[in-house]
Amino acid sequence: MNVILKSSVGSIPATSVLAFLSAILLVQDIGAQEFKQFNVNYKLAGKNMSNTIYIPRVNRGAQVSVRGVMQNVSGPLKDFAHRNQVALIARLDQGRGFSKELLVAAAEASGRPEVEFAGAIVQGISKGGRAAADWADANQKRAIAIILDHSAIWRMDFPKRVSGVPMYFNATHADMFQNIDRRKSHYEWCVAAFNARQPCTSVIDIVKNGGHGGRGTTTLTAIWLEEVMNFRVPANVPIGKPYELMDVNPLKVGGCVSAKLSNDGKRTYHDKVKITAKKGAASWWIPGPKSAALYLDWVRKNGGSVEMDESAKIKNAPIYHNVSPLVTKAMELVREQQWAKAHAALVKNKGGDDSLAKSLLAKVNANVDSHLDAIKKQDHAGDVYGIYVKFQKFSKNYRGIPAYDEMFVKYRAFFRQPENKAKLKVGREFYDIVNRVNKAKRVNDAILSHVDKFVKAHMGTVHGKAAKKAYDAMSKDANVKLPPESYYILHQ
Repeated sequence: MNVILKSSVGSIPATSVLAFLSAILLVQDIGAQEFKQFNVNYKLAGKNMSNTIYIPRVNRGAQVSVRGVMQNVSGPLKDFAHRNQVALIARLDQGRGFSKELLVAAAEASGRPEVEFAGAIVQGISKGGRAAADWADANQKRAIAIILDHSAIWRMDFPKRVSGVPMYFNATHADMFQNIDRRKSHYEWCVAAFNARQPCTSVIDIVKNGGHGGRGTTTLTAIWLEEVMNFRVPANVPIGKPYELMDVNPLKVGGCVSAKLSNDGKRTYHDKVKITAKKGAASWWIPGPKSAALYLDWVRKNGGSVEMDESAKIKNAPIYHNVSPLVTKAMELVREQQWAKAHAALVKNKGGDDSLAKSLLAKVNANVDSHLDAIKKQDHAGDVYGIYVKFQKFSKNYRGIPAYDEMFVKYRAFFRQPENKAKLKVGREFYDIVNRVNKAKRVNDAILSHVDKFVKAHMGTVHGKAAKKAYDAMSKDANVKLPPESYYILHQ
């Protein structure tokens, strides 16, 4: 692997901008939780193997790079995978992880070359969690994070520590399988590991009836993973090229948790908890403000006390690498919703397989498509003047984008035609009436009479029907304040 990531690259702006950009890149235009399924056939140690990979899909054809893989899951973890472009794989084939042979074949089968170089989130319940740590220890360069649910700890080196790879220990209230207090051993393991600079987190799930085979809610697990991904994996992974995951030093990123143990019969819980963004002596590490806040909520619900809450001060933002000046400029322009200028910068960018640039361009195009769809709906409703207003108001921010320019030229010719000038005049009159009504404190009889007069003058036309909708709404509610275009849409 030969592409080394850096936590700050070029002239990328401050954390607030990065957080905004992560929403663009990782969550842009995501609708229903959808995954595209591909069958995978390959050879492993001379044996014919088969598997299935599920690639997250986003709306409007935007293709965002796959940033990792994990075992097929459900619930909050599946939501996490979809939001963060983590592909799901049906079956493990190398201990609690995935072979390189599988990833190479999955990349070819799915047509997503970045899958070949994807890191893995590995997880397991009980001894499966320890096995996941074993896989991560043997594949440290490919392990994003390790989740250990209900894993008993027999000694401080079992499970293994995996330097630079965050580890998450989870136990529920009820699990006393084998008469082992896993909550206590998780606490002690993480305290010792954190002192040796191992990024690790210990939590006690709020699920009170979960036995040894359950995993609790996985809500906090999903949030924890999302924040860990920001430190470990670039938001704009290269396409079809190797890259290195960023080692996590718990004394440089994330926050610190200090906790004491209390006991209610056989049930151990975290107590007198402090969370701070300051690095120093602590019980263990936590990656970001959201996971820290939910962890504290769980502490309280489990009967523990919180003595300090600085979770909001913990910084957590995505990593980018190899960002060109034009893409950096486009980031700022997208944040400011200057779509035409952002489009121009991205078209000039010659980054080839620059996934960040492609994602930003997809965001611009999605916004343009949405704007044009609104115009088409107004056209269908006969709201000619509303279209004219939109062009007057927004053309400066969209001119230069081909799809917009094509529609702009069409309507410029449309508005010059004599019959359409007449429609424009009537529409303007209706807009003026409604805008005056919206400025008035209340609808009175004089206003209603004026609207009724317009209805009768244009009865049977789209404008008269829209005015009738306005008249009916104003008659029912003297305080109604709706934009003129809404009455055209309502009459359909």
